[in-house]
Formats: sequence, C-alpha cells, structure tokens
Amino acid sequence: MMRHRVVPLLVVTSGLFSVLLAVAVNVATGGVLPGALRPYTWMAWPLVGLLAVVGVALGWWQQRLAEPQPGRALAALPHTPAELPAAPALVGRGEELAAVRAAVEGGSQLVVIAAAPGTGKSALALRAAHDARDSYPDGQLFAALRGASADPVPPEAVLVRFLRALGRPDDELRGEVVELAARFRSVVADRRVLVLLDDARDAAQVRYLLPGGAHSVAIVTSRRLLSDLLGASVLTIGALTPAAALELLATAAGPGRVSADPEGARRLVEACGGLPLALRIVGGRLRMRAQWSASALADRLADEGRRLDEMRLADRAVRSTLRAVYDELGPGERLVFRRVGGYPGTSVGLAAAAARCALDEHVVAEALERLVDAFLVESPAPDRYRMHDLVRLCARELADDGEEGVDCLHRHLRWLTARARSGQWLAAERENVLAAVHAAVGAGLAAPARALIEAVHPLVTGEAEHSYRLRLWLSAVPVAQALGDEPFRIRALRWVSHSYGMAGLVRLELPAAQQALEAAELLGSDVREIALALWRVGDAWRAQDRFAEAQAALLRALELLIGLGAVADEIEVRLSLGTLYNTFLRPELSVPVLSRAVELLPERESPERGWALLGLGLASELGGQTDRGRELVAEAMGVAERIGDEMLRGYCLQERGWLYVRHGAYDHAERDFRAMLAIFERLRSGHGIGSAHAALGDIADMRGQHPAALREYGTAMAEYERLGLRVRLGQVLLHRSAVLRALGREQEADADLVRGEQLSGDAPVHRGPAVQRRPGREA
Repeated sequence: MMRHRVVPLLVVTSGLFSVLLAVAVNVATGGVLPGALRPYTWMAWPLVGLLAVVGVALGWWQQRLAEPQPGRALAALPHTPAELPAAPALVGRGEELAAVRAAVEGGSQLVVIAAAPGTGKSALALRAAHDARDSYPDGQLFAALRGASADPVPPEAVLVRFLRALGRPDDELRGEVVELAARFRSVVADRRVLVLLDDARDAAQVRYLLPGGAHSVAIVTSRRLLSDLLGASVLTIGALTPAAALELLATAAGPGRVSADPEGARRLVEACGGLPLALRIVGGRLRMRAQWSASALADRLADEGRRLDEMRLADRAVRSTLRAVYDELGPGERLVFRRVGGYPGTSVGLAAAAARCALDEHVVAEALERLVDAFLVESPAPDRYRMHDLVRLCARELADDGEEGVDCLHRHLRWLTARARSGQWLAAERENVLAAVHAAVGAGLAAPARALIEAVHPLVTGEAEHSYRLRLWLSAVPVAQALGDEPFRIRALRWVSHSYGMAGLVRLELPAAQQALEAAELLGSDVREIALALWRVGDAWRAQDRFAEAQAALLRALELLIGLGAVADEIEVRLSLGTLYNTFLRPELSVPVLSRAVELLPERESPERGWALLGLGLASELGGQTDRGRELVAEAMGVAERIGDEMLRGYCLQERGWLYVRHGAYDHAERDFRAMLAIFERLRSGHGIGSAHAALGDIADMRGQHPAALREYGTAMAEYERLGLRVRLGQVLLHRSAVLRALGREQEADADLVRGEQLSGDAPVHRGPAVQRRPGREA
C-alpha cells in the first residue's frame, strides 16, 4: 500500500480507537451506559483488553511505516525522463552490439564506444541503450556533447538540464560544476538510471556526468580513445565487412536498387571503404535519384579527386565530418596528418613517415600515436601506420592546397630508393613501391620513379618473383613515356615480355617483345638493344612452338652479339637456341650450340652452366647416348642443388623422370614428376605445372590406370588452356583420346582427336609439353 493512502487511514482509525477506549474504561470503572445498553455492561473489561491489543498493533504498524524495509522497492523519482532519441536501423554490427550488451549485463557501470568519425558508433550506442531501457525504469538521460565541434557542450550545462529533467527545483540548479555533479549523483544514487553521452571530446568532459551509483549505467561515444576513464569497458569499432556494407547500402538506397545492379553496388561499397556514414550518404543519393544506376554513381566516385565532393547529402558530408576532427588537432598533429596522409601504398612505416614529414622520427612517432588515439590513423603493427581510404583523401586534399603533397612524395621516393634491399624491407614495401611509382607519374616525378624501379629490380629477379616483376615493369612503361626515354621504354617492354613468359602468359609475351624490337630497330643507335629484343622475340616464338620464327630471331640475335663480342649475352642466346633444337628433336643442331656455350662459360658453377649441361644431357639422350645423357643430367642436378636454383632443379627432375620412364622404372619417374610439380607450384610456373601433370598422366596411362590418367590430363589441359598454349593443349588432347578409346568411350575419343589435331595444326613434331623457362638476368 502506498504511503499517501496509509496515513489518512491511520488518522481515522486512531480517532475511533480513542473514543471506544474512553467509553470502555469509563464503563469498566463504574460509569453507567444508557438504558438500552445496560445489559452489555459486563463486556467493558473484555473490550478494554481487545482495544489494548488493537492499540499495540496500530503502534507497531506506524513504526513499520516509519522505518525503511529491506527488499521494498525504492520510491519513484518525481519525474521519470525518457530522453533517448530514436535509434536508426543498425546493420552489420551484431557482434559489437552483443559486446555492449554483455558489458552492461555483466555489471559494468561505464561503457565507452570509441571509433573514427562516420563509423556508426552513435547508432550502435542508441540501439544498445534502447535494448537496455527496461532495466532502468527510473529514467534514461541523453546528451549530445558535440565533442568534435569547435564549441563542445560544457559539463555544467548538461548537469543543469539533467537535474531539471529529474524534477529538481530551480534553487538546486545553481553552483559550480563540482557542486552540480555531486547533486546529480545524490539524486540518482539509489535509482536505476541510464545515461547516454554522445560524441564526448575527452575524459574531462565526461567525468562529471557519470551517475556513480551502483544501480545505474553510462554509455559514452567518442572520436577519441578515452583510456583515462577508470573502470570503463572500452569497445572500438571499425569499417563494416563487405557483406554488411552491401546490406547497409541496400537499406539506405531502397528496395531493388542494389539487386538491380550488383556490380555497381559492389563498386560503391569499395569506394566507401565500409564507412557507414559514406554508405548512408551514397545510398540516400541513389534513393533520391531513381533514374541513376549504382554503376553510374560508382563511375562518379571512381575519380578520387571528386569522391569526397560526391559524398554529400543534405547536411551530412564525409568531408566536413573528417575536417571537424582535423580542426581539433594541434599544429604538429595537423602537419603530420597532412604529410603522412598522402602516402602511397597499403601502409607506411615510421621511418618513411618521418622522411615524408622532414621531421625527427621521435616527433613523428608521438604525433602518429596521438592520431591513432583520435582514430584518424590505424596502427596494424608497431611503427607501422595506415589510414582509411577516405581519411587519406581528406589528408591529401589538405596537403594539396600547396606543393606540400608533391614535396612529401618526392622525399618518400628518395627514401624508398636509398633503402631498397631484399628481405624484410622488400616484404614490407613491395606494394608501396608500385603505388609510389604510379603516384609519381601523376605528380610529375617520373625521374625519381625511374631511379626507384632500377633500385628495386635487382631484388626481384628470383624464380618466384615474375608476377611482381611484371607489375614493376608495367609501371615503368608510363614512367619512360613521361620522361621521353625510349631506351628505358624498350628495356621495360623486354622485361614485361619476359615476365609474361615466366608467368606462362604467352599470348601477351610475344606482343610486348615485338613492341620492344620495333622500337629498338626504329631507334637504331644501340645494336645490343636490338639483339636483346630479338632474343626476347625468339623465346616468345619458341614458347608458342613456332620453330621457324623462333630459329630466325635467335640466329639473328646470336650473329649480332658475336659481332659485338658480348659473351654473356651470347651464352644466353645459345641456351635458348639449344633448348629450341632439343624441343623439336634436333640434337645434331643443339649439341654444337650448347657445347660452345659451355666453352664460353667460366669454370665456376652458375645457373647458365647447369642449363647448358641439362641441354647437352637431353641432346645426348635424343641422339641415343643414354648413359652420357644420364651423366650430364646428374651433373646439372648437382649444380642446381649446390647453387639453390629451384627452376633448374625442377627441369632436371623432369629429364631424370623421363630417363626412368625409358627404363620402365615408373615408381621412380612418378616420384620425380611429383617433386617437379611441387617446385613449379611453389614458383607459380604455368609451363612447369602443365608439364608435370601431363607427365603424370602419361605414367598413369602406361600403368593402365586410366581414370587417374584422365584426371592428370584434365588438370594439364586446364593449365594450358589458361596459358593459351594451343599446340601443347592439342598434344594432351591426343593423349587423352587414346585413353578414352581404351575405356571404350569412342565418341569422346573421336571428339578429342579432332580437336587435338586442329590445335596442333602443322607444328613440327617435337618432344612434347616440356619447355625450359628461366629467370632472366639483369640486362
């Protein structure tokens, strides 16, 4: 029963009790009742006893009401505020929402959600607060602290409003912030109140606004890491996953907009970098412009120079959100943000960042750590930093107001060039090198970009580096064009051709080589450059099984190099020519070419000596000198193992495997072919992978294991199809046709036979799917 109902009842009961007690005592002590009641005089003393008991009970009841009782619910506040704004749709934050709930339900009295601007931390906090409101029936208070603005809300103003919302009189709304904070804590001390503080500037702004009682909770959002709030459960959030970002875009854009153009929507998500604010803005623009497709808007966002211009809708804009945080920074932090922010690549190391800033590493490190706390910079590893793509665009805009951005890039290029080395440096900077070269062309810094390419190239000539080397020299072509440096462009095209060949992309290998040759002949001033381009063209023709064209180009290159006395280059061309002759079963031509190469080679062991011995071993075998062939292959294998040349070792395993096949030692042959396959898979050599599978198919066929043969042939065919090796694909089809016929699958066998003959065409008979591809040397 409520107190305001009990008190009047006690007053009435007490009055009646006093009258009855007075009458009973009077009669019991000799008083006389009216005539009609005299027969009941005997009841006076029992009534006195009853009334005494009732009096004791009333007194006990009054005492109980006067004392607080354990377990009895607290009285409600005079006012129960419910100030939470409506929570927006929350997409893709299930794990983060669960983490906030777990912290609140686990007894945490303070939860801080810290994140970069535009990541949706306010939406997350509002959703969590709405989910928890039933557990805080004495009120929910909300304050937008405007921490990212130039005029954040002072804590005393928030406290005055909170106290008023809780029903406190005006005379309690005056005083210093310390007084107001103490009064606020007193009012809610024994209550269950939820406080949501959005966009806090720092811990000092928040500290006075915390309820402090054991029954209440505060949820705080901030664009800074508020690490000095003791006892806080801190949650940081980042960008959305691609799937969640797509879902948010679909929600913002309206029904059917994303499903109507999924590729365009994917591009929009990529341009937004998973930033919820950007996704809501872009989705809202699609909703407002029904005639636009997602691809049309994605095309507009593709231009980084105007991307932030496009990310604006009504009063919401990504640029202004980011610049508001930038405006909070101190002068030193602003300078570091601008100069580091335009870094090219995936991330930037501390030393490179210091070079970009032209400042001491210690100074830059301190500024970067403060920027990390402000969520403008991420630190994926010690002394390594990166920015969200949209934050980087903002930093680049701020730097490009003058020549600051170009100067920073120039210093970065010089730093990369001076420190280029293999090992850990290359692992950390390889992608940044490519990005820096690309950025340099656009910034008019082609000369330092060329210096960087030449510094990095010797680091990536290894067997497994052809993919990266291809990208490096593809980036060199526009650098050469920007410089008007035709010899450098020819060199770049040769390396592009060579890298295509090493990657097995023979359809692209030949055009690049032909461009290099055409440019070298047009320039005409460097005979060696013409010879090297001819060598490249000959190798490209050889990869396509074009014997006549390959022989003509290689012989012409050999003639020019002999005339120049370029011995090292002559040896390389002889190795290519000897491989061509062996492939097309012409040992009588390959032996003199390769023997001369061995004579020209120095005595020390080298990859060239290993390849020459391997070629001579194969020529001996083709010429019927099997024992001599076995000795030379073993000698080449020894060279490969001693100098650690994996490519050479892979092809030695291939030739030794075929020697085993010739003697019927299929187990040994299969072992070598599988070891060969492992090497070429590790080196990502398409030629070698296809050759190994084709050889394993032949072994299975010879053993009568026809299903296994079909599987191996199928894998080899897929590899050759990918590489565009028509003749080699045709040869495997012919082998598979024989296996299918042995299985009685005549119709499939006939189809493979027809297609195999079409693909093989009039190519000369040659040794099969094996071809030697070697990393090129510096030229």
